[in-house]
Amino acid sequence: MTHVYIGDFSLRVNSSNYHSYLFSRFARIYPLHIFVLFLFFGLKIVKLFLLNNFAFTGKFNLTALFANIFLLQAFDLSCPPLLWCNTYWNEPAWSISVEFVIYCIFPFLLLFLLRNSEINDSIIYIYTLFSILLLIAFTRGNLDSIIGIPSIARCALECVLGIITYKVYCRGNYKKYFNLNFLTIIAITWIILIMNYYWHHLHSLHDWLILPAFSLLILAVSVNNNGVISKGLNFRLMLYLGTISYSIYMVHWFVQEMLKIFYIYKFHHIFGKSFTEYEALTSLGVFLMIIILAASLTYKFVEVPRRNYLKSTIFAKQ
Repeated sequence: MTHVYIGDFSLRVNSSNYHSYLFSRFARIYPLHIFVLFLFFGLKIVKLFLLNNFAFTGKFNLTALFANIFLLQAFDLSCPPLLWCNTYWNEPAWSISVEFVIYCIFPFLLLFLLRNSEINDSIIYIYTLFSILLLIAFTRGNLDSIIGIPSIARCALECVLGIITYKVYCRGNYKKYFNLNFLTIIAITWIILIMNYYWHHLHSLHDWLILPAFSLLILAVSVNNNGVISKGLNFRLMLYLGTISYSIYMVHWFVQEMLKIFYIYKFHHIFGKSFTEYEALTSLGVFLMIIILAASLTYKFVEVPRRNYLKSTIFAKQ
């Protein structure tokens, strides 16, 4: 985000560049979000007829549906920090509501942070990290479980980390002191260890430690070099997965829910409950292929065409 918009908002934020930017971000996230949301609506209708279950209860209530349509799912006041809330039809879409809020304030954050010195950047980065730790500790003790209003604070703070990380990249001072390939290996190892070994007694600290690791990883791989890892990330398949990543993010939960419903209808028990290790791994492989295929289709026929349509017609008149 900073890389794309630094030229637009480095000097000022005015109504012209702000509206153009905001419309562009809306066109980027909304068409696929609303498409998948209505796929879920259709799936609930199918569930009603196949399984004779109540279709619009729990988190799939109609109030939540309208909240999702208007990108208000993060503003559910019935889910304060210590409670779960029922506003997310498509689980990954919790972030769509939050992201649009952050999109609204991003140009002002960028304008403010670009004026800071290197020392101030370091101070803000450290204070932001500890603010996220406090947010984790006083909500659910887990970074991934911060929902509702606190999730807006989480993403705003992470946005600050991202902007400062980009400023460090632009200065390039770290390249004098670190071997980039070695830095990449450290960052990836750091992330893998945290993701695979959960610290039950320090669970608030566990997820938090992954944030600076991603800053290091971004700094290490963003520089064009001939390292093995950088070449691997520039491999055609990896670039394609990056291109369709938003579609992967948005459709994978729908595919999962669809498989669960049809598996229960066909075999009358929960998907995966009695799987052997081989069956579980095979199912995972098939699931991943279905996800990539579905994401490729939604990217080609929904995400890109609808985004281009909005930009060339409705928003071109603004």
